[in-house]
Amino acid sequence: MSLPKFVEEVFTKADKGLELFQTMAIMSLNMGNLTIEVNILKNRLVTGEKDKTMLQEELDKERVF
Repeated sequence: MSLPKFVEEVFTKADKGLELFQTMAIMSLNMGNLTIEVNILKNRLVTGEKDKTMLQEELDKERVF
C-alpha cells in the first residue's frame, strides 16, 4: 500500500521544514557560543591592560626613588 502523492508531498515539506529548523537552532547556538568567546577575550584584554597599567605605575614609582 502506497501513500497518495499529496501525503508524500506534505511529509517531504515537513521534513524540509524540520531540517531548516534544526539548522537554524544549531546556528543560533553557535552564534551564542561565539558571542561568549568574544566577550571572554574582551575581558582578558581589559584585564591585561589594567595589569599593564598597574605594573607601569609601580615601575615608574621605583624609578623615582
